[in-house]
Amino acid sequence: MITDEEWKNLKSGDVIWYADQHALKPQTLIITKITENSVYCDNTRINKKSYLLHSSLNNATQAVNFRLKMQIEKIQQQIVENLKQLENEHDK
Repeated sequence: MITDEEWKNLKSGDVIWYADQHALKPQTLIITKITENSVYCDNTRINKKSYLLHSSLNNATQAVNFRLKMQIEKIQQQIVENLKQLENEHDK
């Protein structure tokens, strides 16, 4: 997330990063317009309070990696459950 202090220093033409929930890596965005509460990248408006916006590539990458790790853990758990279910069906 972009802090209030970082927001004050942003201007049109600056690069920010969007850590989309479904992306495998952060998306680079170039600011075309900025207001008190929103940033515009091309024709897309994003709210200042969006936790998906980051002022550094490092922070955006960490956010994406955290979400990917959580998704991997869920998939691993589901695989274990599926295998147990198959074993139970096989034992019947």
